[in-house]
Amino acid sequence: MESELCVGQQRVRFNCDATRGLYRDLITVPGSECCTCISCKNFAAQRTKVFPEEFLRFLKELGVDRPREWEVFDYAFGPENPHTHLYGGWFLFCGELIEGLDKKSELGARTFTHWFTTSFPASTLPKEVKLCAVEFLARIPWILPENSQSSAHGKSGSKP
Repeated sequence: MESELCVGQQRVRFNCDATRGLYRDLITVPGSECCTCISCKNFAAQRTKVFPEEFLRFLKELGVDRPREWEVFDYAFGPENPHTHLYGGWFLFCGELIEGLDKKSELGARTFTHWFTTSFPASTLPKEVKLCAVEFLARIPWILPENSQSSAHGKSGSKP
């Protein structure tokens, strides 16, 4: 059954049951756990603290039962801010953006923001399913003992 949801100036139509199936059958492991780069390891080590409770409830409304991001990446701040990193990523859902622009939300002084988008890595996804995404930005600390500059930053690895 399809439902609609508004966030700010955006409106999506989504299918909660189909999204649950997507996560049951395809997105079984968070994207950051499919990658061996140090940046993804830092994100995965603190995933349970990254997302505000309100955002987790929002994901659940879309059919995303647990935080299993499709993909995550580190914007790779330089040495001017080695203790905080800006991460971005996507949670997919079965549906479509029906109103509002595909526009990035500004983070500003906040540590977390999100918006709907139709632009996300999709080469390994089924083409016959209408997919949309919730894109997020999160400013989080570097918590691993390894230096964040000791290994290349990058996108998470390929999907199983």
